[in-house]
Amino acid sequence: MTKDLLRMEAAEQVPELSAQDKKILKALQEDGRLSNADLAKKVGLSPSACWNHTRRLFDSGVIKGVHALVDPKAVQRETAVLVGIVLDRSTQDSFADFAKAARALPQVLECFLVAGEVDYFLKIRVRDLNAFNRFHSEKILALPGVRQVRTFFVLDEIKTDGLLAF
Repeated sequence: MTKDLLRMEAAEQVPELSAQDKKILKALQEDGRLSNADLAKKVGLSPSACWNHTRRLFDSGVIKGVHALVDPKAVQRETAVLVGIVLDRSTQDSFADFAKAARALPQVLECFLVAGEVDYFLKIRVRDLNAFNRFHSEKILALPGVRQVRTFFVLDEIKTDGLLAF
């Protein structure tokens, strides 16, 4: 395939966002609990037009979901740890195997394939240091292809509610 054809296919996968769509997205990022009527007022649309825009944003995958932000302390998961993983091989299969196994671990909140010193960064939440030690020895080291683990304990969470700017 040519580069132009690949660019066209990628552009087709992402729907064009109108100014109204962007207003809806910004409002829902700030408060995902807005009723359709309140959202419509906030963005200057009729409730039916707002519902049509919002439904299209969900159906097209622009809005991937709506979730509650839970205080980690309230559920005994206040220890946050960032873990850098270096794999023993750089093959499609080794990356796919690692990604599948990492997705299956509920303690892993986020997993990023990165370029640089490590292959992956994991964001993990556990109860405390002892819980992380068990998780590290029983789960992280057992992930497929792990050659090296670099652990960073979070001392303070400065910004955790980042909204996409657009």
